[in-house]
Amino acid sequence: MAINPAKVESHAKYCTSKGFGFPILSDPDKSAVKAFGCINALTGGVSRTVFALDTKGKIIFAERGQASYDDVLTAIKSAKG
Repeated sequence: MAINPAKVESHAKYCTSKGFGFPILSDPDKSAVKAFGCINALTGGVSRTVFALDTKGKIIFAERGQASYDDVLTAIKSAKG
């Protein structure tokens, strides 16, 4: 799952174009991105951040910017044991 303040319609088109098997949720008031500390203090915009959570909701990976898919998958596989 992903979260972004853009509209649902643009998310659906993006997910389809990228072949994602998961949704991007719309967060127009930025409440979720604020809760995760992903607001740029200078611009007020969203700072791209990638998180991976385990099945209990614990953050097992966090990286600002465009994280490597391999790094994210490694964190997920490590959490599974």
